Amino acid sequence: NNEYIFARVENSITGCFSITQFSVIINDKPFVDINDQVLCLNDFPLVVSAQTNNPLDSYEWSTNETAAAIEITAIGSYSVTVTNEFGCQTTSTFSVTESDSAEIDVVETVNFADPNNIVVTVTGIGNYLYQLNDQPFQTSGTFYNVPIGYNTVTIIDQNGCAQITREVLVIDTPKHMSPNGDGQYDTWHITGVETLPGTVIYIFDRFGKLIKTLLHTSPGWDGSYNGNPMPAGDYWFVAKVRQDNNVFEVNGHFALRR
Repeated sequence: NNEYIFARVENSITGCFSITQFSVIINDKPFVDINDQVLCLNDFPLVVSAQTNNPLDSYEWSTNETAAAIEITAIGSYSVTVTNEFGCQTTSTFSVTESDSAEIDVVETVNFADPNNIVVTVTGIGNYLYQLNDQPFQTSGTFYNVPIGYNTVTIIDQNGCAQITREVLVIDTPKHMSPNGDGQYDTWHITGVETLPGTVIYIFDRFGKLIKTLLHTSPGWDGSYNGNPMPAGDYWFVAKVRQDNNVFEVNGHFALRR
């Protein structure tokens, strides 16, 4: 830029020559490079911008619009030509495809299964990834060995449309309790029992003595009997579970640790 160029032209017969000079001025072309876009069906319209932040640049889209940004509502191929005050032009061509956020149809949980599983079934035209809590994303909507209690399922569209989340409760019985006041398994109860109205749980020691009766509204068992701490060891339970219109019995045992 701003370089001076000299040129000499000589007649090869007479030897006569002439010299001239000129300067070079280089004007940058406008920079615009629009990647292929995705039109999210649940988020109309798609706004695409070719803004160069130069107020002297002009824009001409394949849609005949002349603004720096346009709204797109249909898939297809588009282009924009940006011209600066020196007449230099740059054209960017891009395609627009469609996608959509997932819609959760069914969440199937296998309760009292050990291990517990979750199967998420969705509809939508996007390419989706599934995540359980903070685990890595996966391409399948089936999760194995799911922790009991409340879990968060996140579904993202790989094309960039909005993600969705769903809280999923897995109901089961903890395998142990440790009433030491650290806030971790200080009491024992069916996880998620608050969603099972009418459920009753009976807890027994290893000799078959009834230690505690729990309702679905009861606080969990704190590991005591008549105010006295029970010794560490295994304890048994019988749970008469009411879930929706089903009534069934769950038996098992858990460890009291001290």
